[in-house]
Amino acid sequence: MGVLVDYFTVDSEQSARLALSGGPAAMNLPYVDCKGWLDGLDRLAAELSGRDLSEFGDSELMEEDGESAAVDRAAPEAVAALAAVDDGRLREYADEELLDEFEFERVTALRDLAREAARLNQGLYRWLCA
Repeated sequence: MGVLVDYFTVDSEQSARLALSGGPAAMNLPYVDCKGWLDGLDRLAAELSGRDLSEFGDSELMEEDGESAAVDRAAPEAVAALAAVDDGRLREYADEELLDEFEFERVTALRDLAREAARLNQGLYRWLCA
């Protein structure tokens, strides 16, 4: 079985913790499905922005069930860097990394989710389930 990873935005840490048991889809939250494809939003933000990964700080664990699921909050600096990436840079990155159309769509969706989180002054979270 693979690792399930969804990134989502929500209005509070308390609400983010509620996503632990079933993920953001079960709560009807805005999310991007990255199951088995992407586990490191901060690394993606660094690659797209040209910044060093160490500039972003660490994600913060919000909740875990002690067995297979966890929710953490992405570092705000990484979210801001990802939100600032323009369409031209996304296309350039896709060409550099030889992304297929599905992967390009996921990167674009994550950037858009980061923009939505920034616009609404919300956190961006990762739900992980193994």
